[in-house]
Amino acid sequence: MSQQAIYLAMTGLNATLDRMTAATNNLANASTTAFKAQQPVFKSQPFYGQGLPDRVDVVSSEDTADFKPGPIEQTGRSLDVTVNGAGWIQVQATDGSTALTRNGSLSISTSGVLETSDGNPVLGQGGAPISLPPLQSVTIGEDGTISGTLVGQTADQVTTLNRIFLTNPPPATLRRRSDGLFQDQAGVPTPDASVKLQIGALEGSNTNPVSMMMSMIENARMFQMQTELVHQVVTQGQGQSSPLTLS
Repeated sequence: MSQQAIYLAMTGLNATLDRMTAATNNLANASTTAFKAQQPVFKSQPFYGQGLPDRVDVVSSEDTADFKPGPIEQTGRSLDVTVNGAGWIQVQATDGSTALTRNGSLSISTSGVLETSDGNPVLGQGGAPISLPPLQSVTIGEDGTISGTLVGQTADQVTTLNRIFLTNPPPATLRRRSDGLFQDQAGVPTPDASVKLQIGALEGSNTNPVSMMMSMIENARMFQMQTELVHQVVTQGQGQSSPLTLS
């Protein structure tokens, strides 16, 4: 009986640590543009082998995300965009693969590449990074169309340059990458003309700091209870007769 109790407490400790890690990361990203809160999913995993018919582990099966939109902050900056409703901006990750983000804090690099504040090149028509010529001014339309006045032209000479790759895969197929971007597990996303941008605004993190603090307090109490249970079971196993209680 004591072996079962200590095993139960240890699996609970591991699950509680995973929840505390997710809550800590969410709290740390409370001010990160368009961050989507982590939601670890747990499942039971039985152990197989002789003498282990009642051993079941609790493991974190995947890291899902809370996809509800974050608060919108008006910035008035022409290169700040936020996806209005459902949808994603396709970018190029540092490993060269395509990925998805809702971080619309954009800028033009010294080499003319349109990129996010994280340094990821924004992809345009054809799925290639958007490279812009020297411009006097630049505007982005709600459909992602990028227009501008080239250096040497008059203000009324506006050229359509490219269009941001906007897409909207089902949330169930999206998985968070280790770099914080998202990947569509169903395949290569396709452009979606129904996805619209709001210009001069940014989406904030959807993390609720108060909720995360409450979660951390709850998990800390649970962790304490489980460690006390382990201690008491071990103490009883050493021949002491103190009752098995939780404080």
